[in-house]
Amino acid sequence: MQLISGQYFGNVHQSINLNGLILTESNYNRKSSLPLHYHQNPYFCYVLSGNYAEHSFKKHLICEAGDIIFHPGNTEHHNDFNETSSACFNLELSEQWLEKVFESNLKPNAIIKAKRTPVQNTIVRLYKEFKDPDNLSSLMIEGLMIEAIVSFSRDSKQNDAHPYFIKKVKNYIDERYFSNPSLAELARLSQVSREHLVREFKKSFNITIGEYVRQVKVKHACDKLKFTRLDLREIAYETGFSDQSHFNKVFKKIIGVTPLEYRLAK
Repeated sequence: MQLISGQYFGNVHQSINLNGLILTESNYNRKSSLPLHYHQNPYFCYVLSGNYAEHSFKKHLICEAGDIIFHPGNTEHHNDFNETSSACFNLELSEQWLEKVFESNLKPNAIIKAKRTPVQNTIVRLYKEFKDPDNLSSLMIEGLMIEAIVSFSRDSKQNDAHPYFIKKVKNYIDERYFSNPSLAELARLSQVSREHLVREFKKSFNITIGEYVRQVKVKHACDKLKFTRLDLREIAYETGFSDQSHFNKVFKKIIGVTPLEYRLAK
């Protein structure tokens, strides 16, 4: 499902269009879900409050207040909101606006999450201008948006430069989500020490290896809950949890509801 310029699910609280730079504040009810969709334009989403899970091709993100998520245009994703309602500030960049401001489009071709970076500080300032405008706010907003994009582009280039052994470990975990690799096994695969692997993985993805393994398992469990009729015990087994109780505990911690509640909501 395509969403055209300025269109969002949820309840749109406020929106302005500054010559193709479209700013929108949207709110989402607790325990709600958005269908698979994509946006015509690239956009940044700044999570103002709440938390939710976002699923896209080969990626599962837990998005919390303070996170900034960049979505390239025409990138499919769907969202599941948890026990609390959520609010998002969306900064959408039309092709005309990007061409006017930059010589080339934003380079990332996948959904990327950033947190506690200079981009966040700039977008917070931008949101304040959006909420309390004056006769200079349009100029301020456009300048701050350009500053945010430049900072984000620099961060993205740095994030793309992950060491080869880190990419190798990540791909191994992604492909063998049903297994439970030990740290020693992953260190042998990467051919570096366990200490170095742990440090560099956290540095690259802002998440520990153990947390990433759990997220990958839960992402596949979500797909099985929605698209298969397997019972919870079978799903726990196929995604590599020790038992159904462990599956329930980890799933609820990450998604905010139990696997059964998640399936019934679909």
